[in-house]
Amino acid sequence: MRAYATRKADVVTERIRADVVVVGGGVAGAALACALRANPTTENLSVTVIDGKTTDARAPVEGVDARCVALTPRSRAFLEHRCSKAWSAMEATGRAGAFTRMQVWDGVGGGHVTYDADEVGSASLGHVVENSVVLEALEAKMEALGVRRVRGGTARAHETPDEDAPGASARVTIETTTAVGGETSGETTTMEIETKLIVAADGPKSAMRQRAGIKIGGWGYGQRAVVGTVRTEKPNATAWQRFLPTGPIALLPIGDGTLSNVVWTTTPSEAKRLAEETTDEEFASEVNDALQGLGKYVSPHQENFNSFAALRFIEDATGEAFKPVARAARSAVSALVGVPLVDAAERDAEYDFAPRFEYPPECSPAGARGSTRGSFPLSTHHALRLTKPRLALIGDAAHVVHPLGGQGLNLGLRDAELLADAIADARALGQDIGSANALAVYARNSIAANAPMMAALDGLQKLFAADVRPVALARSFGLAADNAAGPVRRKIAWYAMGAA
Repeated sequence: MRAYATRKADVVTERIRADVVVVGGGVAGAALACALRANPTTENLSVTVIDGKTTDARAPVEGVDARCVALTPRSRAFLEHRCSKAWSAMEATGRAGAFTRMQVWDGVGGGHVTYDADEVGSASLGHVVENSVVLEALEAKMEALGVRRVRGGTARAHETPDEDAPGASARVTIETTTAVGGETSGETTTMEIETKLIVAADGPKSAMRQRAGIKIGGWGYGQRAVVGTVRTEKPNATAWQRFLPTGPIALLPIGDGTLSNVVWTTTPSEAKRLAEETTDEEFASEVNDALQGLGKYVSPHQENFNSFAALRFIEDATGEAFKPVARAARSAVSALVGVPLVDAAERDAEYDFAPRFEYPPECSPAGARGSTRGSFPLSTHHALRLTKPRLALIGDAAHVVHPLGGQGLNLGLRDAELLADAIADARALGQDIGSANALAVYARNSIAANAPMMAALDGLQKLFAADVRPVALARSFGLAADNAAGPVRRKIAWYAMGAA
C-alpha cells in the first residue's frame, strides 16, 4: 500500500492504494475483511475498511446489548475457521448463549412445533450473542490481521471509464471530520483510495448502492421490532417464539441463560409504548403475559396444547408396542425427505411422535444490566443486482429480511463467505478480482443461497399475519403435522441451521 499526503489549511488530502475497500464496519463487512486476510490465497491483498462509527466496539459496554444475533452453526464455523478463530474469542467472553431447543406456537390457533438439537445430532441449534460482542471480536481480529480501518468516514465512489477493462481500478473518496471538544468542527481529512474492488456493506440504505444506480425490490411490513432484555426464573436453553395477531414475540437465552433477549414484532404505536413508555417492570410483565398467554394476550386454546398435536393419541394409546411401527414409519419418511435417521438403538426410549407443548419460564426485569430497549422498522428487500464491475453488495446493502427467523445477520455472513470464496478463486486463477466475471460467481451463489430463505421468511410472516379463523386453524394443523413428523422437523431444523 502506498500513501502520501498534502496539507492545506484545515484539509489533509491523502491518496492510497488498496486491493479491496469495504465500505461499512458492521459484522458482514468486518467478517469479509478478516476472511480475506486469514486466507493463504488472499492474505497478501491489502484491505481497507471504511467504518462510519467513530467509536470502537472494544470500548467498555455497560449492561447487556439489546441488539443480539442468533448465529447458526454454519455462521459459527465461518467465524471460527475462516475469520482467525473469531468465534472462539466470542465464546471466551461467556456471553454467547447456546439454545438446544426451539418451540414455536400459534397464539391464535393453538398449534405448535418443537425442534431439538438431539434430533439433528448437534450440540445446539444456535447461539445468541450480543451484537457488540460479535463486533468486538471481529475488530480485534482485523487489527491482528493488518486490516486498515478508517473510522468516522463518509465514503463516495467515483465512476471510472472502462471499469471492467484489464488493469482498471475504481476510486473512493472518504471525508472525516475530527471532533474537537465534542463538536465535529475540527480538521477535515479527505482520503482518496484507488482500488480493484469496492464492497458495499453499509446497511439497508446503502449510499454506495444508491450511487451505483442499483435499485431494490421489496416492501415494508408496517411493523416495528422491539428489543430488550429480561431475566428468567431459571436458566433457560430454549428459544421460544409465539405468534400473536400483531406479530411474533421471541425469547432467546443470553450467556448462561439467566438473561434472555426479547425480540417483539408489533405495531408502530405498540412498539413506541413498549420501548419508550414502559418501566422495566412493566415491560417484563408484558413479555411474560404475551408468552404465557395471560391478560390481553390470552389464547382460548392454551389449555389444549398437549392434546392438539396430530397423532398424539396414537403414541399415548399404544405406548411401547407402537415403537417398532413408529421406527419403521420414521425410516420411510426419513428416506423420502432425505435426512439420516438418528441411531434408533440410542433413542428408542425417546421416540415421541409429537413433542408436547411446554410453557416458557416466567420473566422478570433484568435489572440495571438490561435496562436498554429500542425498536426498528421492519421490511424486506433485495437489490436487483448484487454486482457491477469493481463493486459487490453484501449484507443489508444487498438484502433485508423479517427478523422472525433470526436469519438476517446469518445471510450477511453467508455473503461474506461466498464473496471471500469468489475473490480467492479469482486470485488463484490469476483473474482480476474486481472484474465482472470474477464477481458473477458470487452473485449467482448468493442468490441461490439466500433467496429461498428470504421467500420462506416472507411467506411465514404473511401466513401468521392473517387473523382469519379458517387460516388460523389451517396453519395450526400445519404446525401440528410438522410437530408429528420427526424427519420433517429435522429437515427444517437443518435448513434453519445453515446446512442447506
